[in-house]
Amino acid sequence: MSVEQEATAETLSETNGRSKTELLSTVRKVWPWIFLLIMIIIFTIAARTNDINFLSIRSVQGILNYTTQILLLALGETLVIITAGIDLSTGYILGLASVIAASIMEILNAMGVSPIISIPVGMIGGILVCVIPGWINGMLVARVKVPAFISTLGMGYAIYGVALLISGGYPVANQPAGLGQLGNGSIFYLWVSKGIAFLKIPNYAQSADLVDIYPLMPNIVFVTLIVTFIIWYILAKTQFGQHLYAIGGNLEAAIRAGIPVKQTLVKVYIIAGIMAGVAGVLWTARFTSGAANAGETTTLMAIAAVVIGGASLFGGEGSIIGTVIGALIIATIQFGLVILGMQPFWQYIAVGVVVIIAVVVDQFGRTLAR
Repeated sequence: MSVEQEATAETLSETNGRSKTELLSTVRKVWPWIFLLIMIIIFTIAARTNDINFLSIRSVQGILNYTTQILLLALGETLVIITAGIDLSTGYILGLASVIAASIMEILNAMGVSPIISIPVGMIGGILVCVIPGWINGMLVARVKVPAFISTLGMGYAIYGVALLISGGYPVANQPAGLGQLGNGSIFYLWVSKGIAFLKIPNYAQSADLVDIYPLMPNIVFVTLIVTFIIWYILAKTQFGQHLYAIGGNLEAAIRAGIPVKQTLVKVYIIAGIMAGVAGVLWTARFTSGAANAGETTTLMAIAAVVIGGASLFGGEGSIIGTVIGALIIATIQFGLVILGMQPFWQYIAVGVVVIIAVVVDQFGRTLAR
């Protein structure tokens, strides 16, 4: 074989290698979207056997409501996992925020304070408290060098105990008037025969009219969208976000590059705590009470959403858009099984299988790319 032929063969080999790598990279990125579409199709067909329209406005709102709590925790987990860490305390922090917010509102309500004051004060208090465990998690991981798995797991149990002590092990009820309307209300309502109403259902609507009135943008979904955009902007458009990828991709290189690794990691865990706090106060608004176990099962669901969305548990990879898709997949599975009348434990089986598929696809793609 001539030198020219050898050079041509090498060029073709390199081109084929690049094409293969690009194809595998594309598959790894788009498979969650494809899987979500398949889930929607399956549930749409299955629901019709029960005379249920899975793609109705009410069903879509139901899926979005399921998504909010998972997604809010998953946003914080995304930042943590990109840095090659993990936070197993977020679900318990959610419960603490719920209990603190509900307790503050209960006390102020008993004192006769107006809901206009007691509700925002309670919510702000519930969120701010979550900075403390987030900061402690960050300090343990970044400065004391305790493995994230151990430190956040221990913090989670400690937080759960504190929440139980504050609540006495019972839901914190007796909340201000209007809290439930805030948590279960919508920005817009579509009244099929009369148009769109803003913030609340018109007072002149009768009980018989409610079947024709649809919430278009639930308040908790609206808040979640705003928070999601903020975290997306931080990760994708700021130097802080780029530092997270650098730390997760190569810690030693990040240190040599002058990135303030310790301070950055502390901030990441604080943000994760704040995200759990937002989820906790929204839970309180939605269910008009506070409960220590409000997010007990949500932590692993949130981590699953991040993994399904394409983030690597080894760090350096992940995106907010991927996390949103992952959360939607889990919420679709949960809501779909509920409307089909399946027993609740099937949700965990289904989500577990999806997580395994996500990891297998990711690892298979990496192996072939080599």
